[in-house]
Amino acid sequence: MAKLFMTLGDKGGIGKSFIPALMAQYILDNLTDYKPVCIDLDCKNCTFSRYEGLGVDLIDVRTDGDIDRSKFDLLINRIMSAKDNEIVITDVGGNVYVPMTDYLKVNEIFELLTSFGTEIVLHVPFVGGGDLFPTLQTLDELVENTPSDLPVSVWINQKNGRVEYKGKCFEESERFYDYQCRIKAITYIPLWRPDMQINVAEMLEDAVTFDQALRMDTFDLVSKQRLTMAKRYLYSAIEKSGVCL
Repeated sequence: MAKLFMTLGDKGGIGKSFIPALMAQYILDNLTDYKPVCIDLDCKNCTFSRYEGLGVDLIDVRTDGDIDRSKFDLLINRIMSAKDNEIVITDVGGNVYVPMTDYLKVNEIFELLTSFGTEIVLHVPFVGGGDLFPTLQTLDELVENTPSDLPVSVWINQKNGRVEYKGKCFEESERFYDYQCRIKAITYIPLWRPDMQINVAEMLEDAVTFDQALRMDTFDLVSKQRLTMAKRYLYSAIEKSGVCL
């Protein structure tokens, strides 16, 4: 059964491109029976497609504030033709998030895909600080506007500090209790200590995978050790949550 991992959000800078890149790397390194098929729909920033090591296809579905139906239909056909061992991983940019989610709902695309046996998981990142409520709103919208049996994976990105409201983490919130039947996994991206944060940020800025960064001369031995530790932590978090299974 082919799988579709779709990372969505209407807010930039929340890890929306890092998450699909991380999942693709994990699949390549640990799920050797599967092949990631990476697609970038964020044609404004093109962050995901900059990862040359992952062979990401960039598809521009924008047109005059809406989406190009013909190009989007080609994308859906590509997903439906995916092989059983392929996991299609998409990054949906904020510039197409609203028209795309409307298109998916009106045309019952998720229902169509699942009827052909595609296993779909929606991935939603959260961050703390002032961006917390916009990211929570994305979760609300997706739960309200997608089929009730479609699983959602939550990524807690602590780049801005702990993700909590009134001293409560997400698992203690009313949203978690309201949506827990939809939530497939909760995966934590930590608040790195300053030296590790610098190296991870440099890697993300270069849009390279962990393995590529570890071969680059621009990172010294200690920096590479920190990146190795970061990779080990993130892979462990993915294994613990089961988000890629």
